[in-house]
Amino acid sequence: RRRDLGQPAKSRRAHARRSSPEPQRHAAAASVRTPGSSRNRNSLPETMGSDSDDDSRRKSRKMSDDDKSRSKSRSRSRSRSRGGGNNNGRLTKVVDIAKDDAAFVLGRGGATKRKIARVSGADIELDEHALTITLNGTESQCNHAIDYIDFIKQQRVGPVTIDTERSRGDYTAYTVPGDCIGFVMGRNGQTLRSMEEEWGVLMFFAKTGKDGGESRRGDDEQLCIFGPLAARRGAELKTMSAVEHKHPGYCVSSKGELRDVDRVPGDDDEGGWGIDTVPLTDDSFSYALGARGSTRRKLAAASGCIIEYVGRLACFAGYRQDRRRGKDYLRWLLEQRTGQSVVDDPRSRDDCTIVKVPSKSVGFLTGYRGESLRAIEREAGTFMFTDGSGRDGPEENLLIFSFSRRNRDHAAEIVQDRVRHHERVGDRPPMDRGGGYGGPPMGGGGYGGPPMRDNMCWDFQKGRCTRGAMCRFSHGEPPMGGGGYNQGYGGGRGRSRSRSRDR
Repeated sequence: RRRDLGQPAKSRRAHARRSSPEPQRHAAAASVRTPGSSRNRNSLPETMGSDSDDDSRRKSRKMSDDDKSRSKSRSRSRSRSRGGGNNNGRLTKVVDIAKDDAAFVLGRGGATKRKIARVSGADIELDEHALTITLNGTESQCNHAIDYIDFIKQQRVGPVTIDTERSRGDYTAYTVPGDCIGFVMGRNGQTLRSMEEEWGVLMFFAKTGKDGGESRRGDDEQLCIFGPLAARRGAELKTMSAVEHKHPGYCVSSKGELRDVDRVPGDDDEGGWGIDTVPLTDDSFSYALGARGSTRRKLAAASGCIIEYVGRLACFAGYRQDRRRGKDYLRWLLEQRTGQSVVDDPRSRDDCTIVKVPSKSVGFLTGYRGESLRAIEREAGTFMFTDGSGRDGPEENLLIFSFSRRNRDHAAEIVQDRVRHHERVGDRPPMDRGGGYGGPPMGGGGYGGPPMRDNMCWDFQKGRCTRGAMCRFSHGEPPMGGGGYNQGYGGGRGRSRSRSRDR
């Protein structure tokens, strides 16, 4: 009322008209619902009819909502079955998960979830709000993903137990001696995680058998490896290499032969798959291994064969043609250590590409201590060397080996590009860049003179360039002379050097 008193009369009347209908409607509603009045008695049948109509409408609306939800669920199930039939047998499964397990399955930054998806082959989406895991893939992929998720959840609360009597095609078990378990796992499991990352498998120690100790000797434990066959064999050989390094004689017998491994049901090699071994001496072992295993990885990438060194035994795992290719590459590599590699009729091989390289460009292509050629090999996944047939002639044959034709073509393109680059800049006369340090006593010299050539690699001149073929600067002969920068600081002594800095 106090607010209305300050308003004009016309505004108060308008406000009264606007506010008057609402109480009338409330009053009318109250008169209808209040028992005992004549108006209520007269309108009682109509009110009961309206209430029954409202109830029927509410029931029909509820039934329609239920029908919609049921039809929606039916349509969802139909769409999933339809999608699985039309999309190469792929289907979708939804699995519930507890809140504590969700964070453990997800891992740091989603690493564990990505690992399970990579090993199983199924697409995995984890909803942390709805606490559900959605799997999309084939029936086998989804079932494997569900098993891996269950194994991960068991690791959170205690040891994992696996039934070895069940035959499955994605499982390999290897017995690790008790004194090597910590060495295989590494600090905080880092070594085991690095093996998983390298080979794309899932690895952990678990109990097998009904009582968890039937297949163990003393403190030995079973290392379980899950994944495709090639990945499991590679991870197994990697584990054997670590065990043999820590416990000599456990994997290699006194005769220099690889000991047999007990296989669980379903862990059988496919047709033509096997393991060949080649003994190595101490000197050849270091040469074939390379810095941090770089040479071994190069041979494995080029041959398409799994290559691991167990003790002083080179192991080649794969199909027959892959093993033959890997052994040939290792033999040629060891021949380079003492002389020139000899390849019998390279043109008849289906894994070789020959590129003609001018003799004057061979040193430029090889680089300092072969770093440029090694960089091309790493980039293209090949194994390369010259046959030495045309050293006295204008051209030499560069042999490029790889099981993949695409990799060989890529390496040949890089080589030809490097040769063209050398022909373009290699024979140019060097630019005079000034006098370097020193010079006359009263100034001159220093970092003066014309600017440094942009196509020269400073690290290569010092023998420190590790970029190889990826370096955007030239690895040719450095031009004579010193200097480099236009605004250089001169040599000399005392005031002349100060004046040079001031300028």
